Amino acid sequence: MPPPTLIAPTVADFPAAPHAEDAATATTGARGWFLFAIGSLVLAGLLSLMLVVGRLPFLGWLFTDPLFFKRALVVHVDLAIVVWFQAGTLAFLALALGPRLQRGVTAAALALAATGIAGLLVGALIPGAQPVLSNYVPVIDHPIFFGGLVGWFAGAGLFFALALATPSRTDARALSADVVIALRASAAANLLALVTFLGAWRTTPDSVPGVYYELVFWGGGHVLQAANVAAMLALWLHLLHRWTGRAVLTPTIATALLAALVLPQLVMPPLAFGGTTATSYFSMATHLMRWTIFPVVLVVLGVATVHVWRQRASVNWRDYRFLGLAGSGSLTVLGFILGALIRSSSTLVPGHYHCAIGAVTIALMAAAYDFCADVAPAGAAAEQPRRARLQLLLFGGGQAVFGLGFALAGAYGLGRKQYGAEQHVRSLGEYFGLSVMGLGGFVAVAGGIFFLAVMLRRIGAWRRGLSPVTSSLHEQRT
Repeated sequence: MPPPTLIAPTVADFPAAPHAEDAATATTGARGWFLFAIGSLVLAGLLSLMLVVGRLPFLGWLFTDPLFFKRALVVHVDLAIVVWFQAGTLAFLALALGPRLQRGVTAAALALAATGIAGLLVGALIPGAQPVLSNYVPVIDHPIFFGGLVGWFAGAGLFFALALATPSRTDARALSADVVIALRASAAANLLALVTFLGAWRTTPDSVPGVYYELVFWGGGHVLQAANVAAMLALWLHLLHRWTGRAVLTPTIATALLAALVLPQLVMPPLAFGGTTATSYFSMATHLMRWTIFPVVLVVLGVATVHVWRQRASVNWRDYRFLGLAGSGSLTVLGFILGALIRSSSTLVPGHYHCAIGAVTIALMAAAYDFCADVAPAGAAAEQPRRARLQLLLFGGGQAVFGLGFALAGAYGLGRKQYGAEQHVRSLGEYFGLSVMGLGGFVAVAGGIFFLAVMLRRIGAWRRGLSPVTSSLHEQRT
């Protein structure tokens, strides 16, 4: 007997917002942050292609100016790690909280964020600007670039604070309670990261620029990783709910798990304000990332696995949400394994974090298909799952190969943060690892371009309608 048909929630399952104008405003805010997310990914993807080419040993001789790649790397990382993740989280927060958000604060936050992105791009184009490859938030040492960075953080921080101060929606059930709890946890962690940055900036003494910025962004950068993980867990729970038709965690359990992830990060702002040259500031950030993230992630992954197993007879295994979940979970576990193998500053480090950030990215990509349907004008067609599956497979598989190639080259001792002619490939293992990395990188970029093409088409369709819908236009599948 074939498994029963799983029919996702319909429009009737999600009562309309009380005022159409408020609903339209809320949807505009969610769309605005989503546009920032997609725009940052477009630019970051173009830059990543140049970075992959610069790493290939048989093409590196074409590029004799390593600073070109370092400047590209700065902008790529800030767009792909900071703007993309924060904007994606903010888009889902805006969707979750809906018309309860204050219109004026939302508009101010979006304006600050837009100014910030413009500053990042303009600052990167100024001749003579020196790139500094500090961990987590690399910078270009120029006032315009820093003005852009401050503008983005100010806009994002303002909306994160607004989201924490805004009660959850009671008039619609666009997102389940466990998802909203995880999104709020991510907002809290993002704010803690920003406060940590502020404290580090106030207490770090002037020194060699590379050391200075490393200290300023070290503590807050580690807290940002916890914020990204909380956002990824929210997306996992969201995809599982939409796929299986049931929420995974009760609000009490979700609160306990996310508290275990975020509350330990409270120690970082006091340490930053106490001085970044203290040993405790540097070591505590490392210990927090090492010991507070993986237990919560593995618990949620285990609970999710049991949840899916119990629903196995009724779910559609060809659903793109399953592929997004499987890809994100696999990259997360692979990132944990590669991270445990790190012993020195080699390309094993970028191999680890590209798997980690790839896990967050593929979860956000999979959830973006539902997001576009949630905020689409009435009557818009839903994206075909077949195309979504292909796109997620390309990106997830390419990202895994990309990370493994970096790890292989690092196992033979290849140093990180070297590009073009600056890079010295000394062994067959390094050459093979970088070649594998290049192959995976091109496949991942192809998957990213595929995703962006779909998203840009969906965004273009928004202009053809005026009335937003608060439900997801899911397809009936057998």
